Amino acid sequence: MKRIVVLILTLVLVITSAVALGEQVGPTIAEHVTRGTKMERLTEEPVTLTMWIDMTSHDVTDVVGDFQNMDILKAIEEKTGVRIELIVPPVGEAATNFSLMLTNRKYPDIIIGFDNMYSSGGDEAIEEGIILDLKDLVEQYMPNYQAARTASEYRMLNTITDEGTMPYICTLSYQDQSSITYGGPIIRQDVLDKLGLDMPVTFDDWHEYLTRAKDELGMTRGLGLANTGISKYNAFNAAFDFGMSDPAQGGVFYVKDGVVQYGPLSEGYKEYVTLMAQWYSEGLIDPDFTSTITFDDGVAMMSGNLCSATSEHSGVLDYVNSLGVAIDPDFKFVAAPTPVLNEGDQLHYGYIHGGAPITKSAAISTSCEDPVLAARLLDQLFTDEGFLLCNYGTEGKTYEIVDGVPVFTDLVTHNDKGTPTHMMTAYAAPISWPFVSVYGREDTDALAAYSEIWDSNNDYSYSFPSGVTLNAEEKEIYADYYGDIESYVQEMTVKFIMGLESIDQYDNFVQVLKDQGIEEVMSAYQTAYDRYMSR
Repeated sequence: MKRIVVLILTLVLVITSAVALGEQVGPTIAEHVTRGTKMERLTEEPVTLTMWIDMTSHDVTDVVGDFQNMDILKAIEEKTGVRIELIVPPVGEAATNFSLMLTNRKYPDIIIGFDNMYSSGGDEAIEEGIILDLKDLVEQYMPNYQAARTASEYRMLNTITDEGTMPYICTLSYQDQSSITYGGPIIRQDVLDKLGLDMPVTFDDWHEYLTRAKDELGMTRGLGLANTGISKYNAFNAAFDFGMSDPAQGGVFYVKDGVVQYGPLSEGYKEYVTLMAQWYSEGLIDPDFTSTITFDDGVAMMSGNLCSATSEHSGVLDYVNSLGVAIDPDFKFVAAPTPVLNEGDQLHYGYIHGGAPITKSAAISTSCEDPVLAARLLDQLFTDEGFLLCNYGTEGKTYEIVDGVPVFTDLVTHNDKGTPTHMMTAYAAPISWPFVSVYGREDTDALAAYSEIWDSNNDYSYSFPSGVTLNAEEKEIYADYYGDIESYVQEMTVKFIMGLESIDQYDNFVQVLKDQGIEEVMSAYQTAYDRYMSR
């Protein structure tokens, strides 16, 4: 494989036109094929626009040679007359390159990922004269993007700032309503079968499963927690009425009755670490959990001694299972419902729910001599033709239309040069570009099946809206305090679970958090949340 797999895609894909994974917004995939709105010719004279983009995580030079050889750049120039000249900083030097660009005030026409690099936020960048407020350009020259961003209230809220500006053209998710759980608990179905057990529902059921797997089958790794002591996707702490692990929605914060909450301050956190400490002392938790960042990389998960963990969609599980059968021909991880304390309990927090992430993708700089052309160019990516080009590449090369929908060719799904994700970055749009993205460009039916299991007992009412934005002052508060808070929480969570610190010290733990400024950080998030709700 080209790299450790984070988003492995099976992509055997016949994507259906109706997706059970929540309602898609706007045209279905099949309708994008049949409507066929085309990309426009924007100029009769050759024009070049420069685009800065960090490709560190998506280096496809092994496939295309020079980045400038990417198929999508050639297609866009052929259809619109506009050549995109990529400015790609060397691997590992994006931050330095970006800072130098700001210092010299020499900006390319379009900057991809500006928000990731500029900590003060889009409104501040507009005030500083670095990028443009795109609101008027969108309304006057970007009808396709405007139609896409106004197709749901969720999109409208998350494509403007609290001040009502539009610093960015955003990447929109094809499925952007509720029921978009991205990951959850997984369990060894083959082990359940050997033990004659049903799928566990409660923590008592899980305790029986892990105990019997250890005692009867000699499985020594038990439950795989992440190295923070909190399972990814909140899979094993949601039952305790708190959340701590959702980078797409508030990070470690959640909302209860309109009030921003922080998990370690809740009684549920204390109950969680108490139970995990008991399980750890009984040998039911992977003894090496502190050395594993997540259990999504396949290598950590394929051990025959690991009973359960957390994982993402079907592509990752298919990959893990393909590795596992080399060790045990019966090896099979499957999705499991998020555990509850009592059968029938309703959970309120999970992972990436209440709307798929909307990415602040492309900014147009004040150095751009023709911002109208730049806006019109980006708008082409939101046509039907642009949708297919960005998500699937070139018809006849990377996909064929079968029964009215795109199906990837072997060039994508069975290529020795890398995973389907890698191939699609080379042959279609980089995932950081602005377009309506089919979530993960994967088999949405398979993802829906897993999501249905993970969603079965969760209403996600505590989810922190992904579009909440801290202003410059709030970001400064967060930067001043939260680094030390995060380190302390991770250290103490692990110590509580491993029995290195008595849970009797919990009150002291809370006081230290308050002394470190957690209440100030929560206040900043509360103010930002209140602004968002008033948009």
